[in-house]
Amino acid sequence: MSRWIGIAAVALVEVYVFHRYRWLGAEFHFWLHGLFGVALGVWLVTLVELARGTARRRVIAAGFVGHAYSIVPDVLFVGAGILHYLWMDVFALHIALHFIPAPLITMLAVYALALVGWGCAVTDHRIVAVLALAAVVIVTAAALALRAPLPTSLSEVRDTPGIALLCPVPELATASPR
Repeated sequence: MSRWIGIAAVALVEVYVFHRYRWLGAEFHFWLHGLFGVALGVWLVTLVELARGTARRRVIAAGFVGHAYSIVPDVLFVGAGILHYLWMDVFALHIALHFIPAPLITMLAVYALALVGWGCAVTDHRIVAVLALAAVVIVTAAALALRAPLPTSLSEVRDTPGIALLCPVPELATASPR
């Protein structure tokens, strides 16, 4: 019974977070950081379980924690008005992910590979699980190697076509310089 309550609580929190992002016009952020955050949590729990030689089915909690970790910069922005800075990449590559090729498709592939790894681990297909986890690392590293250069100033953010689609910054775009 308590397992189902936990699953329901995770689902309710995720629905709330999605609607907050949607209200801000930032569904892209929800999916980008959600897919990578969940993949990161699943990848880590699968790696630990493979190292221990046991495979448990605690993937929902791991995915939720990974998603929560990946959106810390957004929570800081919405809750405290703290702008995004490059050091925030410590939170699941929060900034860099925006500049990889086909970010949502790439993160969907990373997410799927992490789930395949977990599924293989819990069904005692250890070699395939390890290969899937390695593929997560390879795809992520390749995407980061191919990413566009990160903007280093607000003027670069404003001058970059399409960045507003990735990062809605209406206050910055309409604010007058002081």
